[in-house]
Amino acid sequence: MVAHSGNNVNISMMASISNSQSSLNYRWPKLLAWLRTRGMKTGAGDLLIECKETPTAGNGLFARTLCTPSSLLFAVPPQALMNIGTLKSLHPTSGPTPLTATQMISLHLYINRPHGSEDSLDPHYGPYISTLPREFDSHPLTWIVRSKRGLESGGVPLLKHLPPSVHACLVKLHDRFCQDWDAIRAYLTANSYISSKYDAYSDDNDVSTSNYAWAWLNVNTRCIYYRLKASKEDPDNLTLCPILDFANHTPNRLHSMTPAPSEADIWDSAPVKQIGFRFLSPADASVQEGEEIFLAYGAHPNRTLFVEYGFVNESLGNVEITDGEVDVQDVVESLILDHKSGVFVKSVLEDEGYWGDWTLYCSAESAQPSWRLITALRLHCLFVSNNTIHHNAIQSWRDVIAGKREIISDGNELAWKESLITICDKIITKAQAGLDSLENDGAEEYGHSGSDRWLPWMCENIRTLWREELLIAAAVKERTLRGDDF
Repeated sequence: MVAHSGNNVNISMMASISNSQSSLNYRWPKLLAWLRTRGMKTGAGDLLIECKETPTAGNGLFARTLCTPSSLLFAVPPQALMNIGTLKSLHPTSGPTPLTATQMISLHLYINRPHGSEDSLDPHYGPYISTLPREFDSHPLTWIVRSKRGLESGGVPLLKHLPPSVHACLVKLHDRFCQDWDAIRAYLTANSYISSKYDAYSDDNDVSTSNYAWAWLNVNTRCIYYRLKASKEDPDNLTLCPILDFANHTPNRLHSMTPAPSEADIWDSAPVKQIGFRFLSPADASVQEGEEIFLAYGAHPNRTLFVEYGFVNESLGNVEITDGEVDVQDVVESLILDHKSGVFVKSVLEDEGYWGDWTLYCSAESAQPSWRLITALRLHCLFVSNNTIHHNAIQSWRDVIAGKREIISDGNELAWKESLITICDKIITKAQAGLDSLENDGAEEYGHSGSDRWLPWMCENIRTLWREELLIAAAVKERTLRGDDF
């Protein structure tokens, strides 16, 4: 899944658009009517789910009848999907650089964005586009886009409260967004006949950027993997899928629907003919009439969920250990580069593929550093205890990563574990400071208008990110001090 929502909360609510019941009653029948024109069967025996409002999570999908295990919930025909295959005839590409799937889908949404609460005028996908979120004010990408324009409204003040690792990921997401926006502007410049027909492409760059951010976030938070290309790893294997957009995410797979595999998925081959998307009820349990049916994204750390989708799994309570992961890149990078051997150690780690992606992770059964982090710390400590900086000195380290020996030495094991404790202490200190800053700054009071009612909820998401870092670092430190093996 490229995207959706969180912890039994719908993206629609997170974007603070939470369509009213009257809007749902109006647009759901129009969506079904449009889907029927695209060949979808929506009778009582063909569409086993319906969209309804939930008390706390915006809209959701609910069983219309008893669904036995692996029942076909609904099937969306290929011509109702929005992807690079169905859009290529609408947006022919010219020039040496064709649009990617993300760029083409976001282009179509961009030039067909509805005005306010009105329906989209797109003659091809209008009823579907009209069901999408109308804004993404609560999404962190919106904050950073606004901050680049010098604005301080909405969630912009919250940027300074993010953990460094989360902020670094958000910057990378913004880079991706900017690359796609540059490609779209170049496309529209080369195909001016398209932009002349739509007013989304405004002369006001701020308005245009805001409109494109809306389109891009709909793609990034709502597309799902869909095999279109010969290679299953091709990044263009994605689609927007009507009806599925209303499904809320669940982290525990309770009552979670699954896409039925296509022949291309089963045989790992290029699809000969698109058959659309078919979704099945849970294989291990029946779903009773009126019960909500969810969609699980798979395993993602809260850092990724927050940056990509704008929510976190609320899995932290008054517990000492929880499932989670902490990126310690900034702390470890400083530790290594502050030593005189740092540049050399970095070059070796880069050559061997071990620079970066260092994490601490935790589950109910365990709390430990990643193998990549252990490997980096072993090399760092080898040079801290050795004044000679040359390649011959690292053969014992190379033997460890090659599996020829278990450790470099007993002294090296003690040294890297002491460094790990130092790292944990720094994470704990930063996390506590981050929590204190969020509390003292009164971040929930930044916005008082109706459109900013999500601020307290988002502040709690940021607290969860900091608490996760604190609890996981404390758990790893405790195990290290106890002398547990990793």
